[in-house]
Amino acid sequence: MLYFCINVGLIFTGAILIRRVFVVFGALGCAGYLEHLASQVFQDSWLFPVALTAIGLGVVYLGLVWQRNETRITHKVRSILPVALQELLQARAA
Repeated sequence: MLYFCINVGLIFTGAILIRRVFVVFGALGCAGYLEHLASQVFQDSWLFPVALTAIGLGVVYLGLVWQRNETRITHKVRSILPVALQELLQARAA
């Protein structure tokens, strides 16, 4: 579970810092962990595919919310970051 949480953190960090490589490798790690769950842990469970479908629909919904409100969410999260990191991100964006 910790491995999955680290990968989700990579995805969010990549989205905030505008680093696609973090997002890609975080998504690959999440997919690998879900594959492990499907093939090893929940091998004979018929409810696991239903849960994965719900998770997938949730991810699509969160993607739509992110796309609609990306600038507002990014500014709000970046305001929490230390000043030095804020200045670095602004310099990189310009």
